[in-house]
Amino acid sequence: MATQGEPVEAKAALNDDLLTEILLRLPSLSVLRFRAVCRAWRALTSTPAFVAAHARRRPLELISQHHMSAGSLLDTVPLATLDEEKRRCLDPGHPPVAADARDEAMGLGHRLIACCDGLLLYEYCRRVAFPHYLVCNQVTRQWTAVPAPSSDKLTLPCGFYLHEPTGEHRILFLTNDEESGGMGYSASHFVRSLEAAETRRLGPASKALHVMDPLFMAEGWYYRRKFHWLNHPEAKKDAGNIILAFDTVSETFRRMRRPTAARAWDHLFLMEMDGMLAMTAASRGVMDLWVLEDYSKDDTWTYRLRIDLPPTMMTADCAINVDPAILLLIDYGNRSLGLYHLTEKRVLKEIQLRAGARYVFRDSLPRHAFF
Repeated sequence: MATQGEPVEAKAALNDDLLTEILLRLPSLSVLRFRAVCRAWRALTSTPAFVAAHARRRPLELISQHHMSAGSLLDTVPLATLDEEKRRCLDPGHPPVAADARDEAMGLGHRLIACCDGLLLYEYCRRVAFPHYLVCNQVTRQWTAVPAPSSDKLTLPCGFYLHEPTGEHRILFLTNDEESGGMGYSASHFVRSLEAAETRRLGPASKALHVMDPLFMAEGWYYRRKFHWLNHPEAKKDAGNIILAFDTVSETFRRMRRPTAARAWDHLFLMEMDGMLAMTAASRGVMDLWVLEDYSKDDTWTYRLRIDLPPTMMTADCAINVDPAILLLIDYGNRSLGLYHLTEKRVLKEIQLRAGARYVFRDSLPRHAFF
């Protein structure tokens, strides 16, 4: 109740401020439930300012899929702490296209391949047809199908991103221009806008390039609003000594040189360190790391350090910088994660996951018209 002489409006505003602070601390699913309580709470939690502030408070998590069956559960853990008390098991619901039991028996089915802005991109792999794609909002359990650029040509999904000038969520594909068992003579990039429900060709065809295996994601490191790939088919041309970069704002490509000192048998991975693009090369119990000191000049790669991997992480494939002195080591084969202190040269914490954690994820509140 307002005190004597205190405007009722001021008291209500104070209550709104307090309520906002409380709601900002809640998980996304809890906020959605509060929206259903009354119109005032729905309006309070639907403003762009609240949605943006809530997203900033949500922790970055590593997310993995238990298995490839329809409606498979998802496992998450905080990226910076690996706090097992804050691990979450998420149920994304069931996709609109049910998987064939024989597909699932062969290890096919619905496979998580990318995350963007709280949305999940799945690939549905089938025995008798080319894959198709679905996007899911795991908070609302909404799904929508995403058509591939071609229904009869091999296609490689390359990136899932938010196009900031338009606010559209887009998917970048590489598709063969003709099909000869994956041995065509050229391939083209296409962009699919979820909001506009349109697919368009991006630039001219890339000659002497073809998609041979569509059943994997050309996984790129997102840095400075750009994807950077080591395993994109374009990056593997010309002895494979380049990084292919894609600017998600201008939607243009750039070829960059990578460190050439890495051995041919090393497992290479891109990351960010001290605000710079970095590359790791792991093999035989050691991990070397280079940083690109001047992003505009791809001849400024500098060797930074070598990590002698600890016995429990000897086969670590890649790393993510979570703190100036701490790397998150990821061993996909053993499904293990470890926080490694660069100065103390020891593992601070190590945990196991049910499946290999491959994607950095942060859930979000916005509802999207394309569902």
